[in-house]
Amino acid sequence: MRCFRRRLSYLNSGSRRKLSTKQKIGIVVAILLIVVIGILLYLTYVVNPIIIEMSEAKVRSLATQAIGSAVFDVVSQENVYDDFISITKDNDGNVLLIEANSIQINLFNRTLTRTATQKLEGMGEEGIDIPIGTFSGLPILSGVGPTINIKMIPIGAISSSFKSEFKTTGINQTIHSIYVVLTSKINLILPTAHTTIEASTQVLVCESIIVGKIPDTYLQSDSLDEMMNLIPNY
Repeated sequence: MRCFRRRLSYLNSGSRRKLSTKQKIGIVVAILLIVVIGILLYLTYVVNPIIIEMSEAKVRSLATQAIGSAVFDVVSQENVYDDFISITKDNDGNVLLIEANSIQINLFNRTLTRTATQKLEGMGEEGIDIPIGTFSGLPILSGVGPTINIKMIPIGAISSSFKSEFKTTGINQTIHSIYVVLTSKINLILPTAHTTIEASTQVLVCESIIVGKIPDTYLQSDSLDEMMNLIPNY
């Protein structure tokens, strides 16, 4: 009986032994690591997807604003169509040939992409404001609270391509519209990563009414688009 009591007393005294300083530090470090890993996982798999979904629409909207503003600034003259396109007709007024003026289109393309890139970079410096409630990952808190600024970084210059569209409006009358399609890539800096969003915008550059019969080769093919796009992007 005495032996049993001594053993029980020994066990109780052992259980009351204090942890060493190294053991305490180890426990604290382990807890901190678990917390940090948990936060990183939460941000990566819960918060980031929500922010990306919210940001994509805003990024595309900003890109559209920048590109539209650039087109408005560059297209400052009324005879843009005449600068771009040369039309040859026969004695009866029928269209024989439609040619693209590559020199003028090239100059326009360089100015437009440079202006659009500058405007997009300016908007990128302002970034996107995301309400802090969004970082909770809870739909009910989305859009609630003060905002946190998410930076946008345009990647490279904006690329462009031209396309034309013929639309018959009456007897021997056709509206010829020329569009420019500008594509930009924007890097979005998130709390634990970054993602690239591609935004593409089509803008009407100019249009004109062509009087006279136009050959089907122009109405039903992309030959004119190919001529306009034989231009390097800057």
